[in-house]
Amino acid sequence: MMKVLRIIFLKDLKVSLRRWSDLLTSFILFVLVCLIFPLTLGNDPSLLLKIIGPVMLVAALLATLLAMQNIFRPDVLNGSLEQLTLNSYPLTLIICTKIFSFWVITSLPLILISGFIASSYYVTGNSILIVILTLLLSTPSLVHISALAAALTVAIRYPGALMALIIIPLSLPIMIFGAKAIEFSISGIDASAPLYFLLGMMFFTCSLGPVVTAAAIKISID
Repeated sequence: MMKVLRIIFLKDLKVSLRRWSDLLTSFILFVLVCLIFPLTLGNDPSLLLKIIGPVMLVAALLATLLAMQNIFRPDVLNGSLEQLTLNSYPLTLIICTKIFSFWVITSLPLILISGFIASSYYVTGNSILIVILTLLLSTPSLVHISALAAALTVAIRYPGALMALIIIPLSLPIMIFGAKAIEFSISGIDASAPLYFLLGMMFFTCSLGPVVTAAAIKISID
């Protein structure tokens, strides 16, 4: 079973890298959304420090939404997704592997660049680590929610608008507590409470998300 999951993981990585333009588009979108405010609002540290939390989370959500539209579509077009639902291996583990592969290729670069972007908002010291940690805890939940929306809309030709309507309401708690974690850290307040919430949401979505997504795929294919 582990060999099969490793093959699926590596295959999805290769397919994603071949579609480098989609990955580059989501990465550039994240960077542009984050940097447009320091470039347009001027050198006002107090204002930039107030908005960095919401800006980073919204940019991560938009980048995830843009990238995850194609998580299952190539497999639907070549018929491999239907074969995955019919084989003897647990579909939940396969979906979990595919989601993790997409998180590595789409969200991990955003986390790695987030520290440099935070410095443009005059964030310093441990607060930069909190920004990185917030995205590290938030993006898995956003990816699992986006994967569920992609599974529900996999049979639709242009699913972008419908995916946004599904993802945004479900992502609001993550956005709110992620922004609060960054705000508390910058203000010198203990940010452990919102970070614990994000950690709990990450465990919840990572454990329940693949199960619900697998069920949604079976319903969409049928």
